[in-house]
Amino acid sequence: MLTFIFIVLIVLVLWAARIYNSLQKLAQNVRESSSNVQVAISKKLSLINQLIEVVKNYQTGEQLVQLKVSQDNSTAAMSSSYQQSGTVMNAIQGLAQRFPDLKANEQYHRLVNNIESCEAEIGKTRNHYNGMVKGYNSERLSIPTVFIARALGFGEAPYLQFDQSGATDPNSLKEFKTDDGERLQQLLSGAGNTIAKTTRNLTQQAGNAGKLLADKMKEAPSSAYFYMVSGGTPKGPVPLTDIHAMVASGSLPATVQISRPGSDEWQFISADPRAEVSPETTNGSSADVSA
Repeated sequence: MLTFIFIVLIVLVLWAARIYNSLQKLAQNVRESSSNVQVAISKKLSLINQLIEVVKNYQTGEQLVQLKVSQDNSTAAMSSSYQQSGTVMNAIQGLAQRFPDLKANEQYHRLVNNIESCEAEIGKTRNHYNGMVKGYNSERLSIPTVFIARALGFGEAPYLQFDQSGATDPNSLKEFKTDDGERLQQLLSGAGNTIAKTTRNLTQQAGNAGKLLADKMKEAPSSAYFYMVSGGTPKGPVPLTDIHAMVASGSLPATVQISRPGSDEWQFISADPRAEVSPETTNGSSADVSA
């Protein structure tokens, strides 16, 4: 039974390791794609800040605040920055409508074109990110992976969606985290302890079984004997208690001789069935056997 449990534990550990490796590879693809989206958004923010410097020469009452390119790589922070960039771009376009000279400015047009290119790049990287998320989530929810994915520390990856105004659902860019092997190490450690304990139990049981077998083998020669009446032929082997009983009942004479299996020596048995066997070996008995 313990051997079966040991084998099952080994199979489960190997199965969990295979699933972990598969999910970890897909999770890394999601992280890489998320990073690409964040780089594209940061590039757009930098261009908008340059555009703000150009617009400052034309604005009158309203002040445009420089956008901060956040070093925070969380998707929530990037979502907030992206939404702010949409608000600032709407304000700048409103100013351009009121100031024809600004709208005709060559640097203004160059920056606006670059920002539009960044917008296209953001859309492309977002689509790629969502594709990676779909592959990861599909694998995570597949059977039998779904049964242990959460236990291994792999949560659901969020999709990324922007609307036309540049806003995004605050919940759609929640942080995507995995435990980077911590839970797997805990599971493997627990399984290793169980396997070690099972191995010790198997070793102990095997030792006990070997000792019991050795004891039985030692007992076997003394528990059964051949017996022979003088001038007769050997019979048996039978338990020593049976021979004592036959001597006590008169079925065998008190001079009956016994021999252990595999031995050439014949010895007299005591007529008292409760006494220990303390026979004397005689040359005559051996001669009778030979005859």
